[in-house]
Parts: sequence; structure tokens; C-alpha cells
Amino acid sequence: MYVIPKPFKEERGQGFFVFDSSVKISAELPIISSMLNAFCKADVPKGDKTVEFVRGETEHDYELAVTEKSVTATAATDEGLFHAAVTLIQLIICADGADARIPVCKISDKPRFAYRGLMIDVCRHFFGVETVKKMIDVMSVFKFNYLHMHLSDDQGFRLQIDAMPKLHGHASKRAQTCGDRKPHGGYYTKAQIAELVKYAAERFVRIIPEIDLPGHTRAIVSAYPELSCSGKQTDVATWFGIHSKVLCVGKDTTYDALEKIIGETADMFPCAYFHLGGDEVPKLEWEKCPDCGKVMEENGLDDYEKLQGYFTNRVIKMLSERGKTPILWNEALFSDMLDKNAVVQYWEGGKATAARVAQSVRDENRKVVVSCVRPYYLDYPYGFSSLKSAYMFEPCLESFGEQGAKGVLGVECPIWTEHVATEEKLFTQVFPRAIAVAESGWSQGKKDYADFEDRLLKVVKLLRSAGISYKPVGKCNPNPITGAMQMIAFGIKAASKLDRDSARSARSAQQHKKKK
Repeated sequence: MYVIPKPFKEERGQGFFVFDSSVKISAELPIISSMLNAFCKADVPKGDKTVEFVRGETEHDYELAVTEKSVTATAATDEGLFHAAVTLIQLIICADGADARIPVCKISDKPRFAYRGLMIDVCRHFFGVETVKKMIDVMSVFKFNYLHMHLSDDQGFRLQIDAMPKLHGHASKRAQTCGDRKPHGGYYTKAQIAELVKYAAERFVRIIPEIDLPGHTRAIVSAYPELSCSGKQTDVATWFGIHSKVLCVGKDTTYDALEKIIGETADMFPCAYFHLGGDEVPKLEWEKCPDCGKVMEENGLDDYEKLQGYFTNRVIKMLSERGKTPILWNEALFSDMLDKNAVVQYWEGGKATAARVAQSVRDENRKVVVSCVRPYYLDYPYGFSSLKSAYMFEPCLESFGEQGAKGVLGVECPIWTEHVATEEKLFTQVFPRAIAVAESGWSQGKKDYADFEDRLLKVVKLLRSAGISYKPVGKCNPNPITGAMQMIAFGIKAASKLDRDSARSARSAQQHKKKK
């Protein structure tokens, strides 16, 4: 049957249920009624065929029973009923003919991982509420349950913070982007965040905010220079790469400011998770800062990775006081002192990092979200990460071992937007590769790419009907020559948009890790 992600168990019977305008739909959840009634005409007399969603005990997330006269969805939770509904919608859309002929069947379904995420970077290029809603719509149909929003970076801060109004008044705008002389900006008001959180919750998607700390904070220190080591004025970054202007971790005023930022952000997002970033932190400013030096001396910290660890754990305490579980990029492990309750998002492919993550998962019972650059970073060309590679990738890495594999919380595919400036480009980069990741996050059993592609060719009708741009499936697995040309073009473009000091900052971010 044409369903993605592939259900845990499916049994095919004889005959079909014809879903047409005469079907009677019974569902207490308004979102389910709304989605399914979109396929029916209100003025058509209803017949004896029924589609019913009922709460009931089941060992699965949901069960869907289709006969020639009825469709019955059973689940113990509203979320399970919603998942049954989106499975049914895929069956309707993928059916051939004027009326949807759904095969008689029984589907028993449940997810492999508890965490099935997609990340959108709205800092490098800002995307408004309606674009985010479209993303949530598609995510929910493929049973993603976490939208990670990267809300702060060198090139912009995207949240209204009442206690520090310069963050949205100043830090949300930059003068230009990589020399184009066109101002760029935008931020979400608290009312807009409330709207997005509600919209996502109705579709059983939780929104995780990310305030990237202590690096990637040039926009923050542009608004409040006193939070940097030097205190000198700087601008919101207009070029990409790794910037040396970061938060001073030796000043009490930095932690006072973060109490305000963390507090207001936590209030806006009810999700249990809160992302603190922690990646690519150059230590150039810290190395010559007396305040940072004093903190190191007072706390017996013998290197700058431990200084970052000290900072991170102080901020994690702010989150724990608000009932939040922190997530951090894998660089946070290199201090050897990361709070054991923090979830690590594994993105970097180097052997040293892989070993460190695996050790932490095994020895510290660390939970990890797998987001390896290759093949899960969707901003890269299809020649770097093809649709097939995204599908075939196994999140429970061999280096984790059997015990460590139990620590894999789930998967997440990020879309960074340095080179993604339009909604069309955004969705074309994300889809259909994210659909392959959705299947890895939900489905169990041996992978069969030919079977997946066969289902996908039908299911992409859903994207077309929703007006969502996507890469044609036939172009998602380029041959080696085409793929190499894509990567060369991407590399040239990326290099042309890097900040001139980025290489020096990147070396600083790496050198302390290598010492570990």
C-alpha cells in the first residue's frame, strides 16, 4: 500500500472501500474532521458508508481497519488517532480514479523512535508564519513530531524579548547579505509564536526553540555590546561562516541577560525540550579576556573547552529550574563535564567526535538525536546527499554498539539557509529527502529503497495538491558526474559568502577540541 512511513504491520484483504462524498465521518478531534471533510461535499446526501475514529486500548500507536462498508481507526491517544487520519489521507490521495478506492486492509502501526524531527534555520534567511505553517502541515502528514527552530545566530535574532527589546528591534535586522546591498530582517512576535505553537500542537508537532550559545551570538552582542568580552560595538553579521564575536562567559551581566532571554523563550514554547546550540565556538576573545580568565582560575578550569562547559552547565541550570530538558550540538561533549541530563545532537562526522558521542551514549546513558551532516543536512546538493542515501542511512551507528543504540532518541534533518533565500528553494531542498528521514524515524525492519521509491512516486501527489515545491524524484539521485558538478558549484558559492575572518575563527573553534 502507498503509505509513508511504512506501517509496522499491514494485512491486505479482498475488495475496496470507496471514499467519496457520501461517506459519513465521525471524529471528535476537529483537525481530523476538517482534514477528511475536505475530500467530501457538504451538500451530498450521506449513505451508509462510515469513517469512524474511536478511543480504545491498543498495543500500537493506532490501528486502522478498512472493510468495503467502513473504516475504523482505533487509538489510545488523540495523537494516535491523528496518525491514523494522515495514513488514511495518504491512501485517499494515492488512489487512482475519480473516487478513492482504498484497499480492504488492517494496519497496525507504531513508531521506531520517540523523536522524529526537522530543523529550520530562520536566522540566515527569515521565513514568516505562513511558510512555517506549510512546513508543519507536511511534517505532520509524514508523522514528524518535532520542529526545531534555529532562532538566533550571527546574522539575526528572531524572537520578541520584552526585557531586552534591542534583540528584536536591532539584532533582527542586517544591512545586507554577502554584499547584495539589500537589508534583510524579521522576527516573530509573541502573538505569532503563540499562533505557531497552537497550530503545531493541533497537528501533534512540538516546536523546540534554539537560542545558540555562547557562539553564533554576534547579533546578540551587536544589540548589547556589554555582553561581549571587549564591550566594543559590532554589527549584525552580513556574511556567513564562524564569527569570533561571542558572549563573554566571565561576566555576571551575561548570565543576568540569559535569565531574561531563556525565561521569556521558555514561556513562549511549552515543549519539554530547549536547544542551547553550543557549536562552533571560537575562543579568541576569551583567551585575552580578564573576566574569562578570572572565572577559569576561580573554578579550577584548565582549558577553554572546560570554560565552555562551565558556561553551558550554568545555563542548563536555568532550564532545569523551568522544567526543560536541554539539547546541544555534539561539540558540548568536549568539555568532559556536560550535564548528564542533556541530550546531544550528533551532526559532525569526524572520528574523534563519533567516538566521543558513542562513549557518552554507552557510559553515561546519554540520549542522542542523530543528524549526521551526510546524509541528513538538507541544505547540501542532492549530489552530496541523495534521496537514496538519506533513506538507506542507519541512525543506530555501529560505533554505538548494541547498548549505545538504545540511547538513540531519534533522528532530525536540518535545513540551514545560508544559501536558501526563497520558500520554493526551501521546500525543494527539504522534499522529498525529509520524507526518507521520516521513514527512518518511524518504520522498523529491513530497508528496501525500490519499494520506498515506488510508494514515494504516488505519495508526492500530496505535495502537489498542497502546492509544496519539491525535487522531482527522478532527479534526486544524480549520477557521479552530475553530483560532483553540483558539489563544485556549491563549494564555490559557499566560499564566496564566507566572512573573511571565518577561517581564523574556525581554527580557534577546532584547536581546543583537538587537544581533548
